[in-house]
Amino acid sequence: MSEATAHTLEACLRRGVREFVVCAGARNLSLVLAVIRCEGTKVWSHFEERSAAFFALGRIRKSGAPVAVITTSGTAVAELMPAVIEAHYQQRPLIVITGDRPPRYRASGAPQTIEQVGLFGNYVEGCNDINGEGVVPLENWSGLSP
Repeated sequence: MSEATAHTLEACLRRGVREFVVCAGARNLSLVLAVIRCEGTKVWSHFEERSAAFFALGRIRKSGAPVAVITTSGTAVAELMPAVIEAHYQQRPLIVITGDRPPRYRASGAPQTIEQVGLFGNYVEGCNDINGEGVVPLENWSGLSP
């Protein structure tokens, strides 16, 4: 497990995430495998990102706890936008974790490359591009918006 994967999973667990809704793909495989292997978590698998994100909102409503949705890169990320907007206005603790292409492929026309950083605009409290390293800063997240 990479350092970035470990930090991401640890940050989610510290914030009370116990349910993960995953849409597996090449760019998020290491995190999906880590979540599956993590004891005490529930993993819901979906094949389509838009419905996965709305399913996550339903799980948040049921449990009251934050839920993370994990997707691969590219337009898969854009499919989350409607649920992110709903979570924002409903003040639901949705965490969105997306894979991305390596920086050298971004803005190159390579498959599954869109500008993901900042895609959700004002509908999220923060957006962090950890680029395979670093710590995911969820400590100051209010949980009142994605």
